[in-house]
Amino acid sequence: MDRYLENIEHKAAVLCDALPYIRDFVNKIIVVEYDCGEWLSGVEEKKLMKDIVLLKSIGVIPIVVHRTPMGVDKFRENKRIAKMLELCGTKALGICGVDVETLHMTISNDYIPVIVPNDIDNEMEYIDPKDTALEIAVKMQADKLIYLSRYPGIYTDETRSDVYPRITSEEVEELKKTRHFPEDFMDYLNHCMDAVHQGVNRAHILDGRIEHVLPIEFFSIDGAGTVVIRDERTLYQHEL
Repeated sequence: MDRYLENIEHKAAVLCDALPYIRDFVNKIIVVEYDCGEWLSGVEEKKLMKDIVLLKSIGVIPIVVHRTPMGVDKFRENKRIAKMLELCGTKALGICGVDVETLHMTISNDYIPVIVPNDIDNEMEYIDPKDTALEIAVKMQADKLIYLSRYPGIYTDETRSDVYPRITSEEVEELKKTRHFPEDFMDYLNHCMDAVHQGVNRAHILDGRIEHVLPIEFFSIDGAGTVVIRDERTLYQHEL
């Protein structure tokens, strides 16, 4: 019985600690670029979808942009991800390409938009989901752009023992002068920089393979990866 009560008290404490964060995120649009599906098991992927639904249930407005694995039909993959979200207890709608009016209508009807990058004039052309997510985040005036990758964030040094929980765009530019980053990681980093310089409040690089990475990033001081901000003026109330 004591252990049961301790468990209940711990859960209550976690919820209380999350309250200041929840207030700052209510009715804020977040764009989640889902680039880690190929590295997750079915169980892990379902947990991630549940976390996205959790964010929606507390008032966050998520938009999902996904990559399609090689050899998989992108429209079928789009329907699959939308269906997974629905099985987790929400309404979701698959959408091809970027259409701001459609996105606003989908959100206003309480659906999570699930976007597959698509060029209507050339459906065989590959479009980088990072580009699509950035475009949507800017056009929808999103509060957050989140890249779920296989990288845990920006390492603080070459030992790779820790990451920066938060870093300004100016600090990133200084790091780029002295540090060597893998080419694909630089692509994420440049997209984050573009986002914050085009009006998106924050851009995150997270390891999508970490269990519950989204709620950890949202509702804890240190987070679960690295968030890039334009400058200290973009801090939330609970961070001041």
